[in-house]
Amino acid sequence: MSAADLGARLLQEVKVEGLNEFLQTLRSGYETQRPRAESQYIGQPTIDKVLNAFVRPDPHHPQSTFTLATASVATSEQHRVGLSNQAPVLELVGASPCSGKKQLLYYLITRLLLPLEHGDIIPRGRGSAVVLLDLRDTFSLLRLKRVMIGYVYSCVGNASRPLPIEIINALVRSSFEHLHVFRPQTLLSLLATLSNLQSYLFDTSSHVSANRALGAIVVNDADAFLWQARLEDAEDEISISNTAQKPGLLTNRFRELVAQLRRLQFIFSCLVVATSSALSSLTYVRIDGLHVPFLQSHMPTAWKAFVTARFIVQRETVRKFQYGMSVEEAAREAQQRQEAVEKSAFSARIDWSESEAWREDTRNAIKTMGVDRDVNFKVTSDSVDFNIDD
Repeated sequence: MSAADLGARLLQEVKVEGLNEFLQTLRSGYETQRPRAESQYIGQPTIDKVLNAFVRPDPHHPQSTFTLATASVATSEQHRVGLSNQAPVLELVGASPCSGKKQLLYYLITRLLLPLEHGDIIPRGRGSAVVLLDLRDTFSLLRLKRVMIGYVYSCVGNASRPLPIEIINALVRSSFEHLHVFRPQTLLSLLATLSNLQSYLFDTSSHVSANRALGAIVVNDADAFLWQARLEDAEDEISISNTAQKPGLLTNRFRELVAQLRRLQFIFSCLVVATSSALSSLTYVRIDGLHVPFLQSHMPTAWKAFVTARFIVQRETVRKFQYGMSVEEAAREAQQRQEAVEKSAFSARIDWSESEAWREDTRNAIKTMGVDRDVNFKVTSDSVDFNIDD
């Protein structure tokens, strides 16, 4: 065999691999050598436990811990093709007005933004960046600040010496710098925002979150543009003869919305958290011998298939005035009833309306949790409190 033939043969055995593939292989080998641990997506134990029941980590494609500054180096179009993302999608659905879903969202973002520790303060946060898509412009940054301050105070409540408010405010202010808020006004502008989000986050000169991973993309009021899209869909059907029965604008745009979010999830290995409001009534049905909540979603099929776990958020009901009660009797009970309303708790429970699509191991894990799969919390003027046993 000539030297040229030998060289050609050896060259055929050489495998060309990009940096991204090399890093994934290296990390995969490390993951398989250590014990499997549940992922901490947010820091709220019940929600993290439920999400872990739905998502099984793949040791061959583990969750990335790249910061925004390094994620761009380890991202390539050819590696993304054909790979499913492992990050879950959490939807908080309000069963009624003032259900508490936004208060729960404030708490989740607080845990995502705050660091694991900060000097003498140990917030046990994720220390990540968060992208917020506020579709109805109803997200209150002031309320988020108050919830965050209240949470930090709860973390230092047992400290040997009180911390100055200046230190707490500085921690909250530095965490706020990693919240990136966008307020698109239409479904098309939302799609355009998501399309350009990767470029914005990779341009580390435009923000201060370069050294943080992207913890979540939050879509507040995910159903905000649904009815406008339905109207445009109906007008399109009237104006254009659709003999081929092609998917309408609504279907195509929500498919694109899901595709954009999936693309970003794979690049950044981040959680997607969405909120929406229910149109149908909450019912309870018996499934697998359990009395469970069931709430039919009005979102398009592509969105429902995209969501990993849906939590129905509602406020505990306070007994109404008895029928036939006089005005005087109602006035005497008014103060007590107001106090009962203020003290009433909120709950978030897993929606079982899509449970037929759950894997068997997921269904068994959720059933095994029992009442531990429910999230109970109280809302005050300064905090969202999960310690409500008393």
